[in-house]
Amino acid sequence: MRKITALWNFTLLASLLVSTSVALAAVRSQNLQGRTFAPQLNAPPQAAQAKNWKSRDEYDAFTAMANEKDPNKKISLAEAFLQKYPNSDFKDGAYVAEMQTYQQLNQPDKAVEAGHKAVESNPDNLDALRFLSFVFPFVYKADDPEAAAKLSRAESDAKHALELLQKLQKPAGVSDDQFNQAMKGLRAVFNGTVGFVALQRKEYAAAITSYKAAAEDNPSDWYAFYRMGLAYLYSNPPDHDHGIWYIARAVDLAQAAKDPNAAEFEKYLKEVYVNHHGNEDGLKDVLTQAASSVNPPEGFKVAAMEAPKPTGNRLVDAFNTMTYPLKLGGEMAQKQWEGLKGQPLELGGIVDSVEKGSEPGTYLVRIDILDSSKAAPGVYDIEVKDSKQPNVKNLAAGDVVRFKGTVDSYTATPNVMVTVVGQITEPDPLPDKPPVKEKPKPAPTRTRPARRTTQ
Repeated sequence: MRKITALWNFTLLASLLVSTSVALAAVRSQNLQGRTFAPQLNAPPQAAQAKNWKSRDEYDAFTAMANEKDPNKKISLAEAFLQKYPNSDFKDGAYVAEMQTYQQLNQPDKAVEAGHKAVESNPDNLDALRFLSFVFPFVYKADDPEAAAKLSRAESDAKHALELLQKLQKPAGVSDDQFNQAMKGLRAVFNGTVGFVALQRKEYAAAITSYKAAAEDNPSDWYAFYRMGLAYLYSNPPDHDHGIWYIARAVDLAQAAKDPNAAEFEKYLKEVYVNHHGNEDGLKDVLTQAASSVNPPEGFKVAAMEAPKPTGNRLVDAFNTMTYPLKLGGEMAQKQWEGLKGQPLELGGIVDSVEKGSEPGTYLVRIDILDSSKAAPGVYDIEVKDSKQPNVKNLAAGDVVRFKGTVDSYTATPNVMVTVVGQITEPDPLPDKPPVKEKPKPAPTRTRPARRTTQ
């Protein structure tokens, strides 16, 4: 699954979520209705609803914390409040104050931790649910040992928040338009998180459904369009038409917003488009159309590439013959794969890179066969999983190799790459030492001419 550079720019975060402020103000208005203090003798004031201030001191401590402007002092006051009033009905508010302050201090881990504590204290706290849902796709790591549990928690929180929104009533003094716009902003965040969880679980149809809902509520969310495009491309069979359209729209929106990920989005779009179409012809037209419309017009199609012509290079022609049907997708790709999987394969190429595999003692040898792959570091055509030859680690980029093995799997986006379980057969023997890296030549020293003194 493709990664997006995590953005912990809280100014950006605040700007993306500002449209939901009216809704959250409405929540707070409803939650705090009737909880004003009436000075009756010396008795501590009481809330009119379920939440109660247990003493004047508790109220004063919370108020002092809420009104503090210095972020470090605010956190200290929040911690002091939580320690002194561990059973307070308002401790979720103290955790939210910490969460928001850690945002301000650009300490994401602590902000997320405080947000979780707020939800544990009050599962209906929309301030915390909104923040946690928005940042989750940026902090989630697929290799986290607790990844599955974190996905479940994020999904549960987001779905619960969507249920809360259905019950939320418009407060007095807020126009219908303001309230509806705020609701759309919140729904887009929560549906986006539900879609992200489905995408990580490879539940692509469910991911598309959630992202469509998110994009409908917020047609300016480039992340929703980008991830929806991925869901279409990773579907079986892949839907290149919708996938390319939505990623093209994400590129336009991200570029307009000067998002740091815009260049990565555009690079990926080009790779997918060329892999499917054969070249970049027509891509600019797709970008122009997607910039002005949320969804593709009826009948929109990206023409598939023509069958590759023989090159005279036996290895290249064999690879093209094997992979061309896989690029087309649909029934043709499925039939081709049914005939390929588990079959022996022996080819050769040039090493792109060698990395340790996820399983102990295994190595992944990435091999370029096509000229386009040789010209792009990090793009490769074959990945050989090798567990019997520890010396493959000594191969270097640019080495000419041959391999044999069994076809195990393939990916179709952004370019077709076939995984083979096998071994390197040439060179034989493999290098017994890693390549010697040339030491950089020292920069030439510059001597300045002696300054002439004037008498």
